[in-house]
Amino acid sequence: MPETAPRRFRHLLLRAVLLPLGLLLLLAGILLWSVSNLIRAQEDARHSQQSLTRLERARQLLVDRETGLRGYLLTGKPAFLEPYQTAGQELPAVVDALERSMEGEPGQRAWMKELRERWRDWERFADEELSLFHQGGDWLSVVRSGAGKDRMDAIRATLDAIVAETRQHASLRGLEAERAGRTVLLAGGLWTLAVGVLLAWFSRRQLILLAREYGASLARVHAQADALRASEARLESRVAQRTHELTVANKELESFSYSVSHDLRSPLRAIDGFAQALLEDDGPRLSPEGLRLLSRLQGAATRMGQLIDDLLLLSRVTRAEVQREPVDLSALATSVLQELRQREPARDVTCSLQPGLVARGDPRLLRVLLENLLGNAWKFTSKRSGAHIEFFSEMVDGVPHYVVRDNGVGFDMAYAGKLFSPFQRMHKPSDFPGTGIGLATVQRIVHRHRGDISAQATRGSGAILRFTLQEAEA
Repeated sequence: MPETAPRRFRHLLLRAVLLPLGLLLLLAGILLWSVSNLIRAQEDARHSQQSLTRLERARQLLVDRETGLRGYLLTGKPAFLEPYQTAGQELPAVVDALERSMEGEPGQRAWMKELRERWRDWERFADEELSLFHQGGDWLSVVRSGAGKDRMDAIRATLDAIVAETRQHASLRGLEAERAGRTVLLAGGLWTLAVGVLLAWFSRRQLILLAREYGASLARVHAQADALRASEARLESRVAQRTHELTVANKELESFSYSVSHDLRSPLRAIDGFAQALLEDDGPRLSPEGLRLLSRLQGAATRMGQLIDDLLLLSRVTRAEVQREPVDLSALATSVLQELRQREPARDVTCSLQPGLVARGDPRLLRVLLENLLGNAWKFTSKRSGAHIEFFSEMVDGVPHYVVRDNGVGFDMAYAGKLFSPFQRMHKPSDFPGTGIGLATVQRIVHRHRGDISAQATRGSGAILRFTLQEAEA
């Protein structure tokens, strides 16, 4: 999948979420506005209904007041004044509440102003009738004149007009509330349907785009996998070809080494044999210089034979298959040192071997390793009295290190980097004979056991060689 695919995926997801969310918020705003209009219309209708109730209450109080006054004037009984006085105490509060409920209607405020004037006019007229009645005046002629009835009829007419107009307003507000409710339902239904259709359309579109993106990404992944498999096949073919070439080269090298060793050994044996025959037949007639040259000739032939043997050994070590089995290194070291003592029984050498050293490895190669290390220790202590050779094990970071230590001539650590290279020697051949192949063979054996080897020495104070056999341990 390319690097832009995750960004594209996030962009599609955001678009799929944010756009419907924006539409839903817009729908919520419209519905809130419609519901607000509906609530306001219902509140107006409720106010109109309250106004009608207060108008009816005001009408009833005025009637009680007129009826109470008339009964008192006709009978003279104070009991008839009770509704007159009760209605008079309650009527101002009812009229004030009625006027407050009509503050938002300019036309009805004018009606309320007229109602208050007619009501005050009737109250003055009622007070005059009561005053005449209490003073013993001609109150009956005032009643008969019909002036009180005319005033009350005017009040009723005003109340009827206000009620008619209020009912008309209440009816209009009810219609507005009903219309607002229908608008809310219709708008909500339409927008819900629209949002549902948009969501379905966007979801289908996003799914199609995602499917295309993933299809393209999957095709690219398959193409890359095919390319990797083809590259792997080419690489395996190339490795197989190189392995075949290397196998052929190794066989050719092995054949060449065998031929060289066989072909070189014959003339060497002839040279050594002729030199020995010359020494035996004509030795007394040869001059001292001739005898010296003849001895050097035999020595060179012997050295070249040893060199051929060491090279063949190094070659076999490199090519030999490593066997894994428990090997008693202490027993191997004891056997090697016994052979060395048999060769030079006059040597004064003290050997210290740690018993019970067992490792997993190839017994044949490990014997060659110890023959070289202990042989070097034996050789480089040959010019020292009180020679001491040790073989033991020590643990470093949880890994056993096998150590061969001697107190021989040692070597200069400045040349330690060349110690394990073939044909590199730290001492003159006249001092210590050798071919310079032994430590190179040792290093090959250690590496074939997945181990490592190092050397530490001081000139004139001996040498220490440590090696590990890490994956071949017992």
